[in-house]
Amino acid sequence: MWATFRITLFFFLTNLPLFVNGQARNLDFYISKGLSNSPVLTDIRNQVGSVTIDSLLVTAARKPQIEGRSQFLYSPYAKNFGYDEAITDGGNYQAVAYVSQDIFAAKRVSNKYKALQIDRRSLNLSEKVTIAELKKSITDAYLEAYSAYSDLQFNISFLALLKGEAQVIRQLAESGSSSRTDYLSLMVETGGQEVIISQMKSRLRKDIMAMNALCGIVDTSSVVLGKPEFKMPDTVVSPGYIFTAQYYFDSLKLVNEREALALRYKPSVNWFADAGILASDPFTFFRHFGASAGVSLTVPIYDGHQRKLEENKLQIHENSRLNYLDITRRQYDQNLLGLMDEITGLNQTKSSLERQLKISEELMVSLRIQMENGIARMQDYIQAVKNYRSINHIIILTDIEILKVRNEINYILSK
Repeated sequence: MWATFRITLFFFLTNLPLFVNGQARNLDFYISKGLSNSPVLTDIRNQVGSVTIDSLLVTAARKPQIEGRSQFLYSPYAKNFGYDEAITDGGNYQAVAYVSQDIFAAKRVSNKYKALQIDRRSLNLSEKVTIAELKKSITDAYLEAYSAYSDLQFNISFLALLKGEAQVIRQLAESGSSSRTDYLSLMVETGGQEVIISQMKSRLRKDIMAMNALCGIVDTSSVVLGKPEFKMPDTVVSPGYIFTAQYYFDSLKLVNEREALALRYKPSVNWFADAGILASDPFTFFRHFGASAGVSLTVPIYDGHQRKLEENKLQIHENSRLNYLDITRRQYDQNLLGLMDEITGLNQTKSSLERQLKISEELMVSLRIQMENGIARMQDYIQAVKNYRSINHIIILTDIEILKVRNEINYILSK
């Protein structure tokens, strides 16, 4: 009856949650903090704002450009000195307002708008990729900390069991039902367990501090970590990955650059006008107020085959883009298949370990009863307890590995 009570107490303690003084925090808390404190995300959002300003600059450049021009030039001359008066008129005194505008600029402006729109979409993609990478990094750090936390939780409950057993064995030793050697052996095991717990606390504190640093959190207080849960995607077949989407935008950029190159070789027409004062004699400038207007035409004729060379260069970039896209997509496909195979193996390992744990429990129960009846040795019982602890530790690590693989799969399939 007493043995049954002790065994029930043992299994209760091994599943007892760790109650410590500290704030309860889960994975969502750390992800939220990490995303809000990320300087990379802040920079990307600032760049999106910069693109908006660039778009306004393009709009402003379409409007007529007005500028003031002034020049006061005096060229003295004498009998055998000075510039030819027919060229300089003795000076140039100018104060005019000048306005000009490209008449047929709609296609060029449209091309610039397209380039800015591609930049904006590319930055939005960068934001998504950065968020996915941050979530993965923070989750990996959280899983490391949670692994240490779960291990510590189990070992504290295990220590409670050993201390309870030590009290029982001490009473049996005092009554002569057990030897003092058994009691001392159990005390040595209890002391070793206390050392293990001390080491695990240090590891947990180190992991939490590293996670805080990653998330931009300045805090040294104790925390209680909640068990993370991951929703597996409905399907592991992805028509496309966000990590390869940048190659699509690279393709749009190349198309836009080809359009810009073609537009550079189109004729351009500008109208211009000015109004003000233009005179060669400073004493009669008030008689020379006037205005002028005109149209200029620029037609590219020959550039030494630069256009052809630029087109060849863009084609080289396109070939590289296609090659990178194909290789990267293959790599992600292979990684995804490997992860699915890995998680299958881990689940099989966990099932096998759970069967071993059940056998280990039965052995420990049997040895506990035999030891109290003087049939089994304390050393055999302690070894069975150690085996149980070892198997349970491996199950905890396997659970964490399964969560890590799920995190990796969710990362690859990020949207």
